[in-house]
Amino acid sequence: MGYSRALGASNDTRTGGGIGVSGLWNVLHKKVDFGLKAVGGDGIGRYGTAQLADATARPDGSLALIRTGHALGRAEFHVTHKLDFYLYYGAEYAWRASYQGYNAITITDTAAIPSNGTSPAIPATTTTAFALNRIGGYGSPFANNSGCSTQAAPVNDFNPSAGGTCAGDIRIIQEGTAGFWYRFYQGPKGRVQFGAQYSYVDRNTWSGAGATSGTTADPHGLDNMLFTSFRYYLP
Repeated sequence: MGYSRALGASNDTRTGGGIGVSGLWNVLHKKVDFGLKAVGGDGIGRYGTAQLADATARPDGSLALIRTGHALGRAEFHVTHKLDFYLYYGAEYAWRASYQGYNAITITDTAAIPSNGTSPAIPATTTTAFALNRIGGYGSPFANNSGCSTQAAPVNDFNPSAGGTCAGDIRIIQEGTAGFWYRFYQGPKGRVQFGAQYSYVDRNTWSGAGATSGTTADPHGLDNMLFTSFRYYLP
């Protein structure tokens, strides 16, 4: 099946990949389990939980893979045959892939306004604006982060605000988790258990231009979460 291509258009392909390691250790007579997983490479951001970007575009339109690294560590303590306690920590990091030299053309069409009894007709107009040698890519230190800490009022009850000017490309996102499981009953009728978990998520972005000329802004966000669960497992 044939296809058409605009004048000057072309395809660009990049091949990414990474390498990882994984280990699991059981110590203290199977009372403690330690685990570690890590992977790093180019163009593998989507394979992490946070779904970081895989690639960006250079000024000439070719693709540039973004280097990322992911890691997860865990420790599980089997205190008694009824009680387990666990700790988890994970982080995902994306390197800068920023460039300068992008050119943009913006074309704005204004429709014609017909004449009426008091005003003459206004013809349609087309305005073309050129923006040359702009910055772009991923994590540019010149990206506009001036509105990352500004929260505007919502449009109405059903629509939020449009948001401020914020590139907000992620540098590192990490989470720490602690929790336990307690099994009230485990026998021929199944298993009944209760668990609670606390999680802390921290998201840090690459620094960019701040609200004041000459300043930098590297906004971050955090979230505290608490979960509980009561479960019954069929025998």
